[in-house]
Amino acid sequence: MPEPAEPDPPRLEEALAELDGILRELEDGTTTLEDALTRYERGVALLRACHGQLRAAEQRVKVLAGFTGDGAPDLKPFDHVAAIETAKAAVRKPTVGSAPPADSGIRE
Repeated sequence: MPEPAEPDPPRLEEALAELDGILRELEDGTTTLEDALTRYERGVALLRACHGQLRAAEQRVKVLAGFTGDGAPDLKPFDHVAAIETAKAAVRKPTVGSAPPADSGIRE
């Protein structure tokens, strides 16, 4: 008799919601030791699945950086660190004593 096929892993959002439920169950302290271990093992499996999905998604994110010599797109991995630093710089508050933006509505 053939072994049943493993079900597809849950979508990331579903796995995170289930992880949240497991965490709440473990934190409330009302589960038995055996149930807590079973839930913990399920949580570890979900974490591994989430990590794998995130790693696969990161590999799929590409930035079109230009074209190669033969006209093909030159794709490079997305540099999320640089994007985060750029975003942080854009929202930093002005230093004390600096002039407010021209259209801020603040009158001196």
